[in-house]
Amino acid sequence: MTSQKFKIDLLKTNWISEKDTQTDLCAHGQMRVKIGNEIVVDQSENDGWTISASAQLLLRTLERNHTKENPVGDQLIPCCGHFLVFDNDMDEVYIGSCPTGIDWEVKHRNGNVILKTESGNETEINFVEYKNEVLNFVDQVEQFYKESPEKEIPIDEFDRKGYLQFWKEWNENRAKWKK
Repeated sequence: MTSQKFKIDLLKTNWISEKDTQTDLCAHGQMRVKIGNEIVVDQSENDGWTISASAQLLLRTLERNHTKENPVGDQLIPCCGHFLVFDNDMDEVYIGSCPTGIDWEVKHRNGNVILKTESGNETEINFVEYKNEVLNFVDQVEQFYKESPEKEIPIDEFDRKGYLQFWKEWNENRAKWKK
């Protein structure tokens, strides 16, 4: 039984264009995120958040803090997250986004995770509960990819490297945290 101090509900998944699902590499969707008693996001007014980027960034928070001083990405729930940059000098793919997004801090302490919202509310949750909620979300996003038409890998070398590294990092991080 979880305390529900941290909850992610994936409400809708979609591609930006239903006509071009094979070349659209970023999954979008609407979601609801609750931290403590605060709803930090509830759906979206546009085509949705870039949930594939959110899932990747949240995976990173399983082993690292995410603070304004040392972020794992621009925001944990970016509006945009389609600009994937990677070269051999980088440890992980850079996920470029616009300034629009939802963020909160994630800090690890003594087997727990402290979540601090942009409004300053703090909630402490057991790491295992946090991990399970993140992995549930990640697995839902991955299932959306599996149920969609197979993606066309970009021909452009820059785009290809970014996309392939995105999934390499995803798969490695997901494998580390199997339930």
